[in-house]
Amino acid sequence: MKRFNRVLFLGSVLLLLVLTAGTVLAQSDWDAMAQKLYDAAQAGKPFPLITEEKPDLTLEESYQIQSAYSKLVLDGAAPSGFKAGLTAQALMEKFGSTEALAGILLASGANEYTGEAVVVNKADYRNLMLEIEIAYILKEPLTGPIANVDDLKAMIAAVAPAVELPDLSFSDMAKLRAVDLNATAVASDSYIIGEKTPLADAPDLNAIDAVLTLDGEEILRGKGSDTLGDQWETVLWLVNNMTARGWTLKEGDVLISGAMGAMVPGKPGTYAFTAGDLGKIDFIVQ
Repeated sequence: MKRFNRVLFLGSVLLLLVLTAGTVLAQSDWDAMAQKLYDAAQAGKPFPLITEEKPDLTLEESYQIQSAYSKLVLDGAAPSGFKAGLTAQALMEKFGSTEALAGILLASGANEYTGEAVVVNKADYRNLMLEIEIAYILKEPLTGPIANVDDLKAMIAAVAPAVELPDLSFSDMAKLRAVDLNATAVASDSYIIGEKTPLADAPDLNAIDAVLTLDGEEILRGKGSDTLGDQWETVLWLVNNMTARGWTLKEGDVLISGAMGAMVPGKPGTYAFTAGDLGKIDFIVQ
């Protein structure tokens, strides 16, 4: 009986070691994939497609890679906030996803519009894209989930128009899938925040008519409700998604809710983004 118990014990230990080794190996795989993404970005090369190496990559696995990649990019710094991506049904379908994506915002990529056009250097990007969005500014830290939109609103100090400037560069754009995009923190790079409006004075964000012009010609139009049908539900999802993955949100963090309308290439020229009564942002791509 004692021998049987000893064999059972040793067998259990061996099984535990195998399972533990498997977990470590899996994390090592995610770290290695994240390093490849980071190295490509640092070298100014397109991101490799993780799905070419792992065709069955799941969304949850892509978040594991994203976490490791984000830590490399942040290099010990804290994010300046978080972003939602693929919040339009058409974009989800285009990239083969059934849900939106979320990633970090980089403090090094933050730009503030104060009335003078922000200059964006196209040469700083591998493939500059533009999205017109709405930003939400947190007035207190957050470490856990928020129950509902009313509780979320109580934590928002101000809102503002925003332009996200993702760097959407992959080795084969025709084969790009949502999980590849998600692994790179949804191609997060930089963004512009317009003048902030206290939440109490803000217009109906879902009813905002958003227009982007290039050299005076309209190139993009969207509506506040383009993001998963409701701005506030989108931000609630974003906050709860990222805190569930271990991220801490701090006072002053920026939350951007996803594109109103489509995503467009960042061509050289003079741009004006008007977000209805919320305000505008002028910027130049050169």
